[in-house]
Amino acid sequence: MVLIAPLYFSVFILSILVLVDLMMKFKRPLILKFHFFMLVLAIGGAGIGHYLYIDSNNLILFFALTKAITASAFLNIFSILYFPKFKIVVNFISIGMVIFALAILIFSLVFKDSIIQKQQQSPMIVVFNEGFDIPLGFKLLRIFFIICFFIIMLYFVYGIVKKYQYNNIYFDKIKQWTNLVLIFCIGLLFFYLPFSLIRNHPALGHIITIIFYFYIILLVFYRPNFLNRSALKISFGDNFTKESEYAISELEFINEFYTKSYFTRNDASLENLAKMMNISSNDLYKFIYYKYTMTFNDLVNKNRVEYFIDIIHNSKYLNFTIDALAKEAGFSSRQHLYKPFKKFHGGNPSDIVDAVAS
Repeated sequence: MVLIAPLYFSVFILSILVLVDLMMKFKRPLILKFHFFMLVLAIGGAGIGHYLYIDSNNLILFFALTKAITASAFLNIFSILYFPKFKIVVNFISIGMVIFALAILIFSLVFKDSIIQKQQQSPMIVVFNEGFDIPLGFKLLRIFFIICFFIIMLYFVYGIVKKYQYNNIYFDKIKQWTNLVLIFCIGLLFFYLPFSLIRNHPALGHIITIIFYFYIILLVFYRPNFLNRSALKISFGDNFTKESEYAISELEFINEFYTKSYFTRNDASLENLAKMMNISSNDLYKFIYYKYTMTFNDLVNKNRVEYFIDIIHNSKYLNFTIDALAKEAGFSSRQHLYKPFKKFHGGNPSDIVDAVAS
């Protein structure tokens, strides 16, 4: 047991590092970022809780709450990424699990002496007996949520594996990560079985818990890079291999974005354009990425660069400085032009301006 406390503390430290990584790298959608955050926060909270109270039953109900948050986050992450059609069902189950855990926590404050058993239990991430006794109604609800979690998770993983035959680069990038999640689900299900060996040996229970904690944190940390910027692109479901139906038409978007030269506006933003078109920013983001295979900001900058190149060939702008040309194209300054110009055209803006002027 000597090394167990430091290992729990290392789980907490690693969780902090992964939270920082998520904050810096993960862009959209914000709802998916939120659930990744909650997943890591739950594991980090459980880690520091185990570290501070490793031989105490005082936090048994707290650990039950962190498990509910972890399960809820997993369901929502899979639903958002792969099966958005299950959003209502997943929201119902995930919210129910968290409310149930909170209800047990409140119940324990009122009936603490009767709910917490005296014998020490192994505070595993998943155990058959968690060290507290609850009324029959609560036990049935707990079994219901456990069954729902595993049925939905296994269905999600099966659905992804079944679609591996599709020829899509996003499946190639997600396969290995999904296989690792599948292994996690199988392991989770395996250790939910009532093994007396685990229940009677707290040290073994702690070791298994720590392994699971590290596994989850590393799954988040080593998520496919494209999830950080284009997670909504891989809503697998039934629409993954065919054109999805969006709340807007391509002609409507072309009229607003191209015909009216929205991209040249200095205040151009995804939220602003979505508001103008009376749709949600998430729908607009999915539409743009599906149609143009790039984010909104990249699409704006790409068209600004192309517009910049067009106007320097126009005699009307012959005496304009590069700074003035950049602002005419929608960039806030000359400095903000250089990086997109190099990305979408190559070279230096001043070189092409000088070449046209000569």
